[in-house]
Amino acid sequence: MLTEAELQKKWESLTFTDNFIFSRVMHDEHICRQVVELILGVRIGKIRYLSAQDEHKTDPDSMRIIMDVFLRDENRIINVEVQTGHKKELPKRSRYYQSVADVSTTSTGTKYRDLPENILIFICTFDPFDRNYPRYTFEYICNEDKGLKLKDGSLRIFLNTKATKLSALDQKLQAFYHYLQDGVAESTLTQEIFNKITTLKNNSIERRSFMTLALKMADIEYDAYENGFERGHEAGLQAGLQDGLQQGLQQGLQQGLQQGLQQGIEQGLQQGIEQGMKQGAYQKALETAKTLLSMSLSPEQVAQGTSLPLETILQLVQEN
Repeated sequence: MLTEAELQKKWESLTFTDNFIFSRVMHDEHICRQVVELILGVRIGKIRYLSAQDEHKTDPDSMRIIMDVFLRDENRIINVEVQTGHKKELPKRSRYYQSVADVSTTSTGTKYRDLPENILIFICTFDPFDRNYPRYTFEYICNEDKGLKLKDGSLRIFLNTKATKLSALDQKLQAFYHYLQDGVAESTLTQEIFNKITTLKNNSIERRSFMTLALKMADIEYDAYENGFERGHEAGLQAGLQDGLQQGLQQGLQQGLQQGLQQGIEQGLQQGIEQGMKQGAYQKALETAKTLLSMSLSPEQVAQGTSLPLETILQLVQEN
């Protein structure tokens, strides 16, 4: 169980790229607008819709996602995500996010020519493509003619905030990277973000909200671990004893029944304990995943929090 002091230390260590803080800061439309305009390098129009940590689904049976920040102006729909865990499926995840953004904002009867631009931005605390570029910008182009772009209005941008070569970026964007890297506020925007975070951390209601959530998550993980370990250990021990008896009989035929049985049982017990621990840990992760899904977290967030494969989380979603 986390102590009050541990929770307080964790709260004080949160940064802009932690989900809790990122969601709260990007709820500030003024800051959100500046961040988006800085990354895109263009001014955006009047924001008609702004949300953070909202769940989106194309239909009741489709895979749900939680968008960190989703906004619209007259010409664009823009989704901004912060990504702290290196996920191999990030490219396909970006594809799905853009498709959901299109479907969830397009009403019946809309003409294709009226579809707004669809922009997806991932702020990554790692290099998503291992090329050390500070940013990766993707648009559809023709393989036979690299100068021919599809111009379907879709754009995906991945920021590599761990990049060391930032000279290609303008000074304001470099300052944004520096703030994400070392927490030093060098520009007006980063100072505003810093001040916003400071205000949040001095807010007793926000602090208590975070601590309550952290304690609840810790309780869920502990209960799941206890139940999963007990069931897994018992099953593993029984299986191990059976394996041990079988091994003991086989060895007993060769080296003496008594010696073989003793050695087999010992090995079986050890294997049973190890198997039980593994099954217990896995069962704990499954129980935690189910609970987190019931709390409307996205499969990607649940996979990141439990270290289970995304395929396993998606299977749980289908089963429930």
